[in-house]
Amino acid sequence: MGFFFSDDNNLFLGIDIGDSSLKMVELRKKGRQIFLSNYAFSENVSEINFTKIENLKYLASVINKVKVDANILSQRATVSLPTFSVFSSIININNFDRKSLALTVSEEAKKVIPLPLEEMTIDWRVVPNKDGKVPTRGNLRVFLTGSPKKLVRRYIEIFKEAKLSLLSLETETFSLVRSLVGNDKSTVMIVEIGANSTDLSIVSESIPVLNRSLAVCSSTITKILAEKMNLDFVQAEQFKIDMNSALGESDNDGEKKLPKIIIETIEPIVTEIKYMLEFFYSQNKQQVEKIILSGGGALLLGLPEYLSKTLDINVIIGDPWSRIRYVEELEPVLKEVGPKLAVAIGLALREIS
Repeated sequence: MGFFFSDDNNLFLGIDIGDSSLKMVELRKKGRQIFLSNYAFSENVSEINFTKIENLKYLASVINKVKVDANILSQRATVSLPTFSVFSSIININNFDRKSLALTVSEEAKKVIPLPLEEMTIDWRVVPNKDGKVPTRGNLRVFLTGSPKKLVRRYIEIFKEAKLSLLSLETETFSLVRSLVGNDKSTVMIVEIGANSTDLSIVSESIPVLNRSLAVCSSTITKILAEKMNLDFVQAEQFKIDMNSALGESDNDGEKKLPKIIIETIEPIVTEIKYMLEFFYSQNKQQVEKIILSGGGALLLGLPEYLSKTLDINVIIGDPWSRIRYVEELEPVLKEVGPKLAVAIGLALREIS
């Protein structure tokens, strides 16, 4: 999709390397406004698992091919780290000393990170109080993340081979918070229903404080449909797209209802959401205000309505384009691909914000 701008200045590229897909979003900032410059995605390329492939040269060539084919111009990129590969935790520090805070965080990290710290790249940030201010005395909460150095080195090698400048690596969850939550400080849950996993995060004050990952995902639904309807995977995937008219029933209000086969398949996701909502409330005496859906699985017609009624909470499909300007004629297409590109959009926004 090559359009809009040809000037290579002030371009910001986010690249989301998923389990079975590669997604890119290129943004451009002009004044205080952010414009969509370009986007591209390639799914199921030779059915290769992008996050596990050992052939770094091949992965670099795929990145370059998608980039060139879409006429993406930026030579600098912010790239996602898969959520499952990054450890994260909130740690509490009592009576902290600002001068030795870094050392204290390091000592606390040894207690919660399951791997030796010398094998990890550690990052941390102080969690502000509810008034948005960082404490200067007393107790402190710190959000800690750790990424295996081996994985980080691998990404560096991939982008060196692709001849692209790797500006930074970021966990998918933070990118989703940036694109779907923005400056909203309310407590929300993000449910990312991807091709090979479903990631759930409760976000408070823009910090993901509780995270879970499930194997039940968009591909699970496709496989169940293939099995029940004697279809191959590709046929079942297409059927899933078309099933709104083929299988969907309407309730008394005329709204589309999820087919029973889908409801049964996503039951583990619903159960985990309930558990996380109850656990968060028991620990914080605070309700999650809404659930934001993302990922390709979020586009199942009737899913937000079903979850909203089942969980008794407001459920919406996230809009990662809310802060971005684009050609009006593209709105129907961008609305459809938005949930799939939410991570890449958040990555591109990182260097702009």
